Amino acid sequence: MSHEADAKTRNVEGRLAAILRNVCSLCIVGLLLLVCALILLRLGVFSVSLEWSDEVIELLFAWMVFLGTAIVWGRREHIVVDLIPQMLAGRRAALVLELIACVLALAFLGVFTWKGWTFTVQAQGNTSPILTLPRPLWYVTMPIAGVLMTWTTLKQTRAAWRALAAHGR
Repeated sequence: MSHEADAKTRNVEGRLAAILRNVCSLCIVGLLLLVCALILLRLGVFSVSLEWSDEVIELLFAWMVFLGTAIVWGRREHIVVDLIPQMLAGRRAALVLELIACVLALAFLGVFTWKGWTFTVQAQGNTSPILTLPRPLWYVTMPIAGVLMTWTTLKQTRAAWRALAAHGR
């Protein structure tokens, strides 16, 4: 890939990351406002319950969690146990381990994305009981996040492969 294509890809990825961060931010703000409103309404003088709130909370939480996971995955800021990679730092074995980890992650993400898509398709025709929103809205975030994480992992795999090839020279 040329430097110009790499720059365009980074630009698109940067914009996509900004969109994902904004969606996650909106989800968490929505969750915060809704939960605070529920507490005030239930404990306050109103003693009112918002029947539809559970559905909105579930939906916002699902989108926040899965898109947030894709963001963290893309930045490589997820929780990892790095004892062995640190012990192998600077050695060819560290690069081999990185490549193996990428391949295993791709296998996991393939299953995750496929199952997320399966859940989404199986939910077709179902609606939420109160707001009658299409149920696939709850599940479609899984394959979206899976595709985004797979893209990132493919790039990491490519980089690990190149580093391994360069280390052998």
